[in-house]
Amino acid sequence: MKAVVMSEGKVGVEDIPEPALQEDEVMVRVRACGICGSDIRYLAGENPWAQHTLGVSNANPPRMVPGHEVAGEIAAVGNPSLEYRMGERVVMLVFRGDDTCFYCRRGFHNLCEHTQHLGHSAGWSENELNPGGMAELCPIWADHAYRLPDHISFEEATLLDGAGVALNAIHKAGVAASEPAAVIGCGSVGLLIIQIAKALGAKPVIGIDVVEKALALAKELGADAVADSGAGDPAGVVMQVTGGIGAAASLDTVGSDQTIVQSLRVLRRGGVAALLVVGMRDAPIPLAAISGERALVTAANFRYPDFPEVINLMADGKIKGAPMVTHVLPLEQAAQAFEIAGDKAKSGAIKVVLRP
Repeated sequence: MKAVVMSEGKVGVEDIPEPALQEDEVMVRVRACGICGSDIRYLAGENPWAQHTLGVSNANPPRMVPGHEVAGEIAAVGNPSLEYRMGERVVMLVFRGDDTCFYCRRGFHNLCEHTQHLGHSAGWSENELNPGGMAELCPIWADHAYRLPDHISFEEATLLDGAGVALNAIHKAGVAASEPAAVIGCGSVGLLIIQIAKALGAKPVIGIDVVEKALALAKELGADAVADSGAGDPAGVVMQVTGGIGAAASLDTVGSDQTIVQSLRVLRRGGVAALLVVGMRDAPIPLAAISGERALVTAANFRYPDFPEVINLMADGKIKGAPMVTHVLPLEQAAQAFEIAGDKAKSGAIKVVLRP
């Protein structure tokens, strides 16, 4: 089959062996796979899963198949008891914990250090190539292949993994109904946070970015106000729309030194800032920024129950995916797609999708 293979800082399309199918798995014929910011980081030689979840800098394998935002149709099953699912439209919950560790036994499979994660290097050391979604076929554990409602397109479904990440961050930040929230970075995950926060009743919700198109889309998708942080301190806008009090919660999808501090400075006393991007560096944080019982937490991936919840939110029209899918390219143009996704300021991309 054809698949995208990442090697030595480059991506190309190769013919690789079809993955073997285990008894508890189904084989999905991939119809759409999104390019995530973590895919860009893998291409740059980082291991974002290990950095963000475990706080360590693990080496990546010399060759890997990326892609963890995957939707398609079940084309084969691992045992006869699953034959009734043949042809089913599905979206994939692409990671699995070991079910036995301290974290898994408490429902935090997203924090398991023995995670197997499709499209990531985690958990596939015994394989010559890891399974990933940027391929014609991708295996998935049968109970992690969720039925996709017919009115949700495969392209829109690629946003559901990011929606799970967004929902988990919303929980970690304590976003609540009738309480103000600020979202720093209006890329795909930031826009998903805005939509889910609005669906949960948060108000006002303020989107913060430096790109005019991203801010315009944030308004279109429900933000009550937006702030261009390239034109001035966004804290001023947040204070203005919250009556001088500040946000109860902030969510930083960028993770730069500047945005981490911003995420704290937009908070009211007692507020919580959730950081969705962690790297292997020191970040200077003025201690005054965490005065008044302000807190900084991190949010890593999502818990299993978050996934069906975001599928339902999209099915009910509370998450609008179509306006966020800005580029759809065939699998063979993966290198061009990564260039588009890697320079969003130039391309205007929000979500770039590959379609085998």
